[in-house]
Amino acid sequence: MPGASHLIVSALVRHEESLLLVEQQGPWDPQPSWMLPGGRVESTEPLLAALVRELAEETGLALHGLPTIAFGVDLLTVDGWYSALTFDCRGVGVLAPNDPDGFVRSAAWVPSSEAMDRLRLVEWYDCVPIERYLSGEAPAGTVYRMDRT
Repeated sequence: MPGASHLIVSALVRHEESLLLVEQQGPWDPQPSWMLPGGRVESTEPLLAALVRELAEETGLALHGLPTIAFGVDLLTVDGWYSALTFDCRGVGVLAPNDPDGFVRSAAWVPSSEAMDRLRLVEWYDCVPIERYLSGEAPAGTVYRMDRT
């Protein structure tokens, strides 16, 4: 529905020199891609509950401790308005994706530079916010506004 508003959460989980990524492919995707774990927040779902759910479904990990907002992206597209919050967080457990939608094919710890290369391959994903956050160039909680109409 044009003009619809969507709230998205994603998890930036780091371990040593690696980032946690999920390999996913939706029915509309011509090929699989690698992304941070995350997804849409249900209409009555609190943000933290959505983050816990998405992390568990897509990776098998449980959220450990209290996450912080790494960065936000407000994106205007022809399909509507998307507000995406990426949380810097810790996950514990064993990688074992169990995505009820069946889009997530695997989860893996990927060396940071390789993870960024994989994220850059996703046409619609803008790596500037995560690069600026990880480098310390932008403080936690920075919000980026983008117009792709």
